[in-house]
Parts: sequence; C-alpha cells; structure tokens
Amino acid sequence: MKSTTTYMILLFIFLFGLEGFPQSKYPKNYFRSPVDFGIFLAGSFGEVRKNHFHSGIDIRTEGVTGKPVRATADGYVQRINVSPVGFGKALYIVHPNGFVTVYGHLDSFNPKIGAWTKAEQYKQESFALDVTVQSGVLPVKKGDIIAYSGNSGSSGGPHLHFEIRDAGTQETINPLLFGLTVKDLVPPKINSIRIYPHGDNSLVNFSDNPISIEVSGSDGRYFTRTKDTVKVTGNIIFGIEAFDYLDESELKTGVTTIELRVDTVKYFSQTLDRFAFSETRYVNSVIDYPLFLRLGKKIQRSYVAPNNKMSIYNGLIHKGVVNFVDSKPHKVQYVVKDLYGNRSELTFWVKSHPPPPAGRYAQKNVAGTLFSCNKDNRFVNNELVFELPEDALYEDLDFIYSSSEPLPGGYSRVHHLQNEFTPIQSLCNLSIKADGLPKELETKALIVKVEGPSKYSSRGGKWENGFVKTQVKEFGDFMVMTDKVPPVIHPVNISPGKKLIKQNTIKLKISDNLAGIKSYRGTINGKWILMDYDAKNQLLTYSFDDRIHAGKNDFVLTVRDNCGNEAIYKASLIK
Repeated sequence: MKSTTTYMILLFIFLFGLEGFPQSKYPKNYFRSPVDFGIFLAGSFGEVRKNHFHSGIDIRTEGVTGKPVRATADGYVQRINVSPVGFGKALYIVHPNGFVTVYGHLDSFNPKIGAWTKAEQYKQESFALDVTVQSGVLPVKKGDIIAYSGNSGSSGGPHLHFEIRDAGTQETINPLLFGLTVKDLVPPKINSIRIYPHGDNSLVNFSDNPISIEVSGSDGRYFTRTKDTVKVTGNIIFGIEAFDYLDESELKTGVTTIELRVDTVKYFSQTLDRFAFSETRYVNSVIDYPLFLRLGKKIQRSYVAPNNKMSIYNGLIHKGVVNFVDSKPHKVQYVVKDLYGNRSELTFWVKSHPPPPAGRYAQKNVAGTLFSCNKDNRFVNNELVFELPEDALYEDLDFIYSSSEPLPGGYSRVHHLQNEFTPIQSLCNLSIKADGLPKELETKALIVKVEGPSKYSSRGGKWENGFVKTQVKEFGDFMVMTDKVPPVIHPVNISPGKKLIKQNTIKLKISDNLAGIKSYRGTINGKWILMDYDAKNQLLTYSFDDRIHAGKNDFVLTVRDNCGNEAIYKASLIK
C-alpha cells in the first residue's frame, strides 16, 4: 500500500509538476467573487510598486463607483478602517476557515455597517477610524452586499482592491490561488535583461559598469537583440524585466515565478504568491532601484542582498551571484511563469574571461564612511547627527556626505546624505542644527527634503536644544526651514448667508503650503459634524444629517497644519 501511494505521488509530480502543490493548500470553492460581474484586473498580486509589492488584486468596476461588493464567504466584520489615504474606506472580514478577506477603496458601506461606523466616528469625533469590531456584532453571509465600490483613499481611479490573508500569520496571499479566475492563456513577456559586475575585479565587457540588453520574441520564446556575446569576469548578477498579460487586455501585471540557470544549474528562483507586510519594502532591494527612479524600468535582480529578508526565494546558489573565472562560453537561461503556468524562456550566451592581472583593476578605496549593513551606523559632525539602525541598509555602503550653503528661507546648510538612488529599509534618525532660528519660530521649524529649485517637501521635525529632529526613510538633500503660513480653506458650494435649498452637502477644499494638514474640525451650531476627507482631491464633504436643521445654521471649520498654523472659516447658512 505504501509503495502504491508513493507511486501515485510521483506520478502526480511528473504529470502536473511541483507548482501544483503550493496551490493545493488553498480551498478552491470556498470563496465566491466579491463582485457580480466578470473579474478584469486593473492590478495584479505582487506587482512592483513604489516602496512595496501590491498586496492584492485590483478589480475593475467599469470606470464607475457604486457597484455592489459582496462578502465572499460567511464570517464577521473584524476591522473597519476609514482613512483619507491608503485603502480609504476598507472592511476586513474573518472567515471560519482561517482566512481574512479585505475590501478597499470603497465608496460606502451597507446600511448596517455604515450606521455602526458612523456612530463610532461621532463617538470619537473623527472621520479617520481604525477600529476592531467584536465577533458577532456585524456578521455576514456569503453573497451579502457589504459595501459599494469606490475610489476612496489613494486610489488612482474607481476599482475594488481585494485581498485574502492568512488569519494566523497576516500574510497576504494571491486571491487567484483560491479559485477566483481570470482568463489568462498569454505567457509573460520579457522586455530586457541587465548584467551587473558585483564587487572588485568584476567586469562586464571589460568595464565595471552594468549593461542593459533589449529582448525580442513572442509566444514564450525570447532572444537578445545583440549578436555580440557579452564578456563577463568575476562575480556577476543578472536582472530581468518581465511582465504578464491577461487575455484581451494590454494591462501589464506582475509575474509569479522567475528562475535563472547558468549551464543548466539553477542559481536563483523566486515565487511571489504570498508575503508578509513586514517584507513588502524589500521590493527596493529586489529591483534595480536607481534605474526605477530614473526611468521607471522594473528590472528585478536575480540576487538576494545580505539584508533582503524576503521569504520568496528557493534553490539559491551564492545568493544568485555567478562567478566566472574560466575562458569558456556559458549558457544563461531565464524561465518566467505566471500563476496559471504560462511560461516564457530567454536563452543567451556569455563569454567568461579570467580576472585581470593583479593591480590592473585595484580594489576601490572607500571615499566616504563605511557603513555596515549588519550593525547600527552613526555619522556626526557639528551640524548634523544621522543614525541608521541595524538592517536599515541592504548592503554595506560607502556613505558619502557633503554640505552646501543654505537656500533661500533655510535655517541650516543643505546636507547632502549619499544620494536618493540608494534605498533604505527602515526609519533613520536625522538631527540638523538650526542656525539663527528666532525663538518665536522654534515651533514652526521642520526638516525639508530639497527636491529641486524652490521645491521642498516636508519631513516634519521638532526643535530641541538647537537642533531640529525627525526621522527619514531615504537619502537625499535636507535642510531646516520654517512654516509660518496657515492652511488655505476654499469653499466649493457655500458662502456666508447662502440658502441651502437645492443641495444636501457642504463642500470645501483645504490645502497647506509645506508642513501638511494635521487636523480639521467642522461644527454646525457648535456640534461636531462628520466631514469625509478625500486627501488626493483636497476635498472635505459634509452630507446633511440631523446636526443641521431648518433655519439659520452656524458653520465653522478649523484646519491646522503640522507646524501649528491655523485657519478658520465661518459662515451662517440658511436651510
């Protein structure tokens, strides 16, 4: 009996491949679709985004808001999150089978969930809300309408963001592994590759600069456009730009699996079908970060940096670094797959050359300060303290620092910390000495990132003992400025004394010049009112409820920025 079982397992592996095994642990018929129409994606799971991997799928809603969103299985609402950014209005539903479904960028909730949420917002006197709901308070059945699709939060257009998470680990998992299907018979497309020398005495075409090579092909078979064989010496890293496409769609989506072989030996393999949210920023180590910032290209390096802690890799040799020391040609092959097993292959050749004679390419001297990627690092002078915690860097860094004269409006020199093309994983402490800052402006001081001529973005900060202190998650150019300008309030559909005969909302736009909006508070006749904040459109909306009554109503809106500057708008309105 045991031998028969073993035979059947081996036969299954032979016929269907090992790829079927990870999917088998996910129930295929448990969850229904969260929408009543066919699933067409506006974004796929694991796509490379700025500073993160996309954590779910984005379902198109035909370019409109207000489509019914349904519970995909029995369960209960565990968490309600309302925010002017991020997922906007979002629901989290726990299911008995150990998974959590997430529905984001919603326009509104169903009447029961909406009433519960509104009561909690009034209780806390806050539009923004992140609250845990006790089990049994808001139960749902499979197929119930729980909300309506929208464009809230940081959404770039109407759609439904949908996730399935492991309730135990809170890892997010590709929802398409659970039987939610989209039509996909199209293999991934490979656009280009990039070859990098890695470390001292490593060369590509006898240079220590990487090269990019465009790729041609179709239907799963690709080849490099250049006819010249690339010459490689020493430790080499390969990278690939590849996308998946769905049937009847020109939308670029992310691939699931990337595998690199050299002379048939697998040096690197990654499968992105689930990940923890603590891992998502490691995308900046996976991609060619400088190339992404400069050109928007999404080259994924087949290399695991020392402090890249993602759990998506398997079958690695030397972290993906290939050492070429002979004088032979070598066959390099990429295999790229999507979730449905559609695959594309790229094969090309490189010619290995032994390392150059000692002394021809001498080891590079450290030009700045050597920062280790596996311990705390600190850079200090009379005008600056910069502290990086352990694991903030993906690799050891030759940290370069310089400073220049203050720019107009600045209260410090401009401090040039490395460059913006070197990524950082975690928050770092930054303190800059404020020169000549008047005492009355100490509460208005902040650190800004200099992003261009007269272009600054706030990184916040607090004055303390002559320094302004904050935390940053990036290198770049920083200095101290002050923000003395209050926010701007611009009424959209009201004015003092206006008769509110044909409207059921009050709308105003709010903005700030530098520090950013910290808080706002609207009242009618002295009582707090719920005002929906759409941050991307800078729009506040109050939908009439029992706080406004027939006759004269005194409306007051107070807006504060992060430097304590305040703006107030008042109007008497007739209903």
